[in-house]
Formats: sequence, C-alpha cells, structure tokens
Amino acid sequence: MDSSVFKLSPFLSVSVIVLLLFIQIPSSLSNNDLFGDCSNQFVCGRIKADFPFWGSARPSACGIPELELKCENNITKMSINEVRYRVLDIKQDTETLRIAREDFLVGLCPPLYVNSTFDPTMFESVTHDYMNFTFLYGCLPVFFKVPPPFTCRINGVDYDSGFVVPGANGPGFCYSSVFFPAPVIALASILDVPALKRFLKKGFEVRWKADGTACRECLNSEGVCGYDTTFNQTTCYCRNQSTGSSTCAPPGSPPTAAPFSGRSTASTKGYIRPETCKLYKATEFVDQDSN
Repeated sequence: MDSSVFKLSPFLSVSVIVLLLFIQIPSSLSNNDLFGDCSNQFVCGRIKADFPFWGSARPSACGIPELELKCENNITKMSINEVRYRVLDIKQDTETLRIAREDFLVGLCPPLYVNSTFDPTMFESVTHDYMNFTFLYGCLPVFFKVPPPFTCRINGVDYDSGFVVPGANGPGFCYSSVFFPAPVIALASILDVPALKRFLKKGFEVRWKADGTACRECLNSEGVCGYDTTFNQTTCYCRNQSTGSSTCAPPGSPPTAAPFSGRSTASTKGYIRPETCKLYKATEFVDQDSN
C-alpha cells in the first residue's frame, strides 16, 4: 500500500506549525486583555465601581456573576432574584450598596408581584435598622379595621383595597402580596402613603460577600481582581502572566497559585415564607434549606 497519503507535504507541515503557533497566542493575549479591561472602573453618572462588580467596559470575568451593573440613561441598575433595583450608592471600602426597587419608585402598584429576596451566600444586611414590610393587593376590606390607603388596578379593575402591614406575610384573603425591606422608623408611616413612598425612594443598604482579602493581596502585587467561575473564587489577572494565580509574581518568578476555596455559605435563622426560599429579615438573610 502506498503510505504517501498519510504523509504531510512540506508546505502542509509548515502550515500546521504556523497554525499551532497562532493557537497559542490567544491565551497570552486574553490575559493581557483582562488585565486591561478589569483595570477599568464601571462608571455611570456619579456611581463608580470595580471588583466584585462587572458591566459596561468591565467584562463578566471581572466580577461575580450576580453583581452585574447596567447603565441606563446615566442611571445605574441591577437585577437581584428577578427584581430590578436602582443603585443609589456603592461604598467599596465598607462593601455596601444602597438600592431601591425600580417598580416602587413610580408607584405602589408593581407590574409584577415579586418579593424582594436575597441569597444569603451573596448578601447580608448591614444594621438592625431595617425590617420587612408587606404590600397587600386586592384585599377584602372586611378583614381590616382601617380604610385602605391606596388603590391598584388588577386585571383591568381598580381595587380600593391596598394595605401595608409589618413583617413578611402571605396574601391570605388578598389577591397578591409583595414584601420588601424598609427602615424600622417607616412603621410609624404605615398608613401615610406619601411618607411611605419617600422611604421607598431612599432605598435600603445591603453588604455583598466577596473575598476582599484575596483581592487586596492581588492589588498589592500589582494585579487586578477578577472572578473564576469554574472554582467560584476571586482570581488575579497579571500583566504578561497566566491567569488563575492569587497574586502576581515579580519578573522571572512563577505566580502564586490560587488555592481552591469556593464561595462560603451562611447558616442563618429567621421567618420563612413558604413560597420562597430566601428573604431579608432585619439583620438576617434566611435560607430555607438551613432550617
């Protein structure tokens, strides 16, 4: 049998070698790109942010997947568990952000009745100054001894039966319910709709959970922080060095390998809403599986 058909011509051999060389190039270029891209801040209006956030000029590898920021008409927004929030402030030094529900900024009748819930492995409350409140929609007035403070249109019908009650409550005899965190002092304004709206516009604070120590070590080694979605941990992008290290190495030295840590989980206790697995309660974020 003529085995020449299994042999590469000199031209093809050179072509294959050149192709292999080009295949190796993107791995080094990609790290340089991430080093440059993740050095950029997210900037939208007066809001500025870097790790662990991503969005706009910062690709997804620059931050934790759940912390994507979007800039719309110079207004910073983000989504948490299917609820859209407006970002009012971000404090990198204390790892806190102040957010307000987008739907409640335009009125008390949201287009979708979705609770404000937070993953306790990603967020935690900041102080004891917040508590849960519940908007009840389309209620039977016979069950309440006070006049309804607001009206909402539900399925094309105006229902003069909207109420606000403390705590995270189910709809009961009402059409629907939505619970949300607000300052404890808002309890005195529970029947004062204009005052309640002002509290909603001020939003509330949450603290994000990220490996700040790993990021600081990366920055001290002249790297930039990013996020490894394969191992769910902070990583360090270095100039002209491979990714996946915890810190950048001086020229001529190997980078420090990043130890696997994974994202920590929280064990908390609090009130549990049967139809949802997580909710914000004063200073606790509750996970139903932990009870």
